[in-house]
Amino acid sequence: MIRFGIIALLVAIPLWAPWMDTKGVENITKEVFEAFGPVASSCYDSEGKLLHEGVEVSWYPLGRLVHTCAGDYVIWVWGAIKEQGGVYKRSNELQAVQSKAITCADVIERQEQRLATTTDSTLIEYTGTYATEPDFAIFKEASEHRRILSEGLKRGPTFAGKFTVVEWGCGSNCQQHAVLDVESGLVVAYGPQTEYGVEYSLDSTLLVTNPKDALPPLPESAYETENLALTIARLPREYYRLTTDALSGSQYLVRLCVESSATGYIELEDDRLGLVDEDEK
Repeated sequence: MIRFGIIALLVAIPLWAPWMDTKGVENITKEVFEAFGPVASSCYDSEGKLLHEGVEVSWYPLGRLVHTCAGDYVIWVWGAIKEQGGVYKRSNELQAVQSKAITCADVIERQEQRLATTTDSTLIEYTGTYATEPDFAIFKEASEHRRILSEGLKRGPTFAGKFTVVEWGCGSNCQQHAVLDVESGLVVAYGPQTEYGVEYSLDSTLLVTNPKDALPPLPESAYETENLALTIARLPREYYRLTTDALSGSQYLVRLCVESSATGYIELEDDRLGLVDEDEK
């Protein structure tokens, strides 16, 4: 009888392994997340090298082992869940571990990848009749710029398939913007305010304020360079996505990320600011 029980156990355990389980990895990891909360999807060492990404599920004696960035977890056959410890405790080589700061470039890249998998990711340029008058149903305050916005509608779509971006001055080194649906004339966004304009395209829903390519080159003199660099550094670069509400079908700009306009700009010229050691040049 004991021998039969041992044989039955040896047969049952492999059959219960994740690769034979109809529940699948998603349900297994869901149990861990419900018990301990969400965990980081990626971990990096102190030099920014990727050490581990994603969630791995493997067989474990009388259970399953869920291997994540935050730690290892065991789901026992009787339903109990136990945290086994940090994922890096199993190797002496991975001691200096820190989270890598996510940048706006990372945010945009990941969202672009997700959007590419959706069925409505392709933008089609609107070729119908253009509205002749702006509709201020959402942004009534935009009506004070009626003439400028009406002129903008005449140009047709310049952004995200069927929208146009209109820009006008609001003082020294100041621009204000609005986004209009060229078919209906509806003002779907009013603002934002910039010092170096915006970047957008007809085949994208992304709009960027104070883009890097619009920034002026740094002067030759160290004094002028430092002043301009400090001015650029204080400016925000904002990333917006034109989003369509799934229920109402209405569009609006959603801010995805904000960074200093110096990102990708100052470090290209930082030797002029004396930020690079002579030995590193």
